[in-house]
Amino acid sequence: MLFSLLQKSGMVYLFLKQYYKSIIIGLLILWLSLTGSNIPVPGRMLDIPYLDKLGHFGMYAFFSAVLLLDSCRWEFEGKFHYLILLIPLFFGALMEILQMTLTTTRKAEEIDLLANIGGIAAGVLVASFAKKLFAKIR
Repeated sequence: MLFSLLQKSGMVYLFLKQYYKSIIIGLLILWLSLTGSNIPVPGRMLDIPYLDKLGHFGMYAFFSAVLLLDSCRWEFEGKFHYLILLIPLFFGALMEILQMTLTTTRKAEEIDLLANIGGIAAGVLVASFAKKLFAKIR
């Protein structure tokens, strides 16, 4: 039993070691999604409609790209594990549900989810480009 616990804690350590960058980004998205909306946002200060969708797009592109690079351990000969992209997809949907149910200063919008999905697709392109670029640099 003790060996089993030690083995499981070792697996948790390896998981955290491999995915800590993605976890930090996910926690940042969680914080930004559920905190009060009195955080200074350029789109709100400039009064440009739908500018926040670019934020959704950019954050989920970055999240997905780092997640894919984490999945191949940033080894540029390694293969991406594309199934892992279900994490930002479901995470984005969960954030919209939590905004609708837990916050009074944020609202859930379907277009936010579409921006997240677009960002996930862009993240695949960013990760692929980064992987090729870093392989050439080496």
